[in-house]
Amino acid sequence: AGLNLANALSDFAEVTVFEKSDKLGGRIATHMVDGFAFDHGAQFFTAKTPVFQRFVESLHEAGVIARWDAAFAEIEGVKITAQRRWDAAYPHYVGSPNMNAIGQYMAKNLEVRFNQHVESVQRDHGLWLIKSTTAEVLGEFDWVVFAMPAQQAYALLPDNCQFRADLLDVVMQPCFALMLGYASPKPHAWDAAIVSESILSWVSINSSKPNRAPAFSVVTMSKNEWAAAHFNQDDSFVINAMLHELTQVMGQPMADSSYLKLKRWKYANAARRPQQMTLLDNALQLACCGDWCKIGRIESAYMSSVDLATKIKAMLTA
Repeated sequence: AGLNLANALSDFAEVTVFEKSDKLGGRIATHMVDGFAFDHGAQFFTAKTPVFQRFVESLHEAGVIARWDAAFAEIEGVKITAQRRWDAAYPHYVGSPNMNAIGQYMAKNLEVRFNQHVESVQRDHGLWLIKSTTAEVLGEFDWVVFAMPAQQAYALLPDNCQFRADLLDVVMQPCFALMLGYASPKPHAWDAAIVSESILSWVSINSSKPNRAPAFSVVTMSKNEWAAAHFNQDDSFVINAMLHELTQVMGQPMADSSYLKLKRWKYANAARRPQQMTLLDNALQLACCGDWCKIGRIESAYMSSVDLATKIKAMLTA
């Protein structure tokens, strides 16, 4: 959302992106280590709206994404209840050669400052001062847009922001992502599966994705509700529980990985909303955008930024 908004406004204003981490893309991310590649956040995306479809087509033409024609399964407990092959009739896309490529491509013409931990946003003589955790002023701006989880935006917004209280209604759910790399491939009847009647919600053979490292890699996601109930448990508890369930789902031992890593997403998914949130304070020149403004998908993030960009452009050019 943030990168698309920055690109949309760059012809109308001088735009600076402050990124907390050393990589772009947030949950659109790939962890690469020891020859393995794990998409430990967003697993894939689809495009339903014409506006987003055109954007996706541009990414595809640039070679930044590829279609993932996965053998897909629906699993209840340990039983496969449905199987089908994803195809061009309803394409599923992933970043190519990894999810990080999407953010890198979108930021190629932007000024991005990495590893910037913003502590506060303060008004001073009609401008917004962006301050770091050491109280250093990182910049002065007319407008500030927060493209981050709602809870984090709420903490930075001033009390008199007209939409700040609306952020309290946003429900963000946690999730665990377990990454497993194996010395040799495991037998598997599918590449990706939605799982029910389990603490797991998703399992994918990440190495089945196009243009990925061939080393056999598996990513499994927990259910949001289970993660919420066990988020304060130590890593060993979570890993052992998820490995036990994965062994049941896969029908074979899965604890013999040569690489293992657990990722905790505190703000992984947004609960669905009945309508799109438009979070814009014209007077203070503050705004928010993100996937949580609607359904919580990559497409939601993009459409949120398109909507906001249209409104801000109208004010900048009035």
